[in-house]
Amino acid sequence: MMRVRSPEGKGGLPLPNKTKRLQADYISPALSMGCTGSTRAKGDESAKKIRKPKPWKHSETITRTQLMQLRDEFWDTAPHYGGRKEIWDALRAAAEAEITLAQAIVDSAGVIVQSEDLTICYDERGAKYELPKYVLSEPTNLIRDN
Repeated sequence: MMRVRSPEGKGGLPLPNKTKRLQADYISPALSMGCTGSTRAKGDESAKKIRKPKPWKHSETITRTQLMQLRDEFWDTAPHYGGRKEIWDALRAAAEAEITLAQAIVDSAGVIVQSEDLTICYDERGAKYELPKYVLSEPTNLIRDN
């Protein structure tokens, strides 16, 4: 067996005699551990672009006032089911904004978009955030308030 020295000159890794390895090819085991796909690389533009949700229909006809009550109730209770408050706040701001601003909000907050319509997202720690369609868009069967 021969030994290949690490670039720092500390210790070495036993390698079979037939293995020839240059010092420049050495990768420290400490640097190679972990999940390689868990974070976005700096300058990575392949993050999912968000879009408006597809048209959907509520189970019953609903007024704008009822829709607003549903939304307020969701946003008031959502942080109690887990995740970080600042991510919930960013998701609410994104849900209430135009698409280009919403994209900037989720990008700057470090939100990982699983579904392009924002119904499923994750934070950098892996916490899952699920948003119902009614907080993201209006149903097709929305009726006027009396």
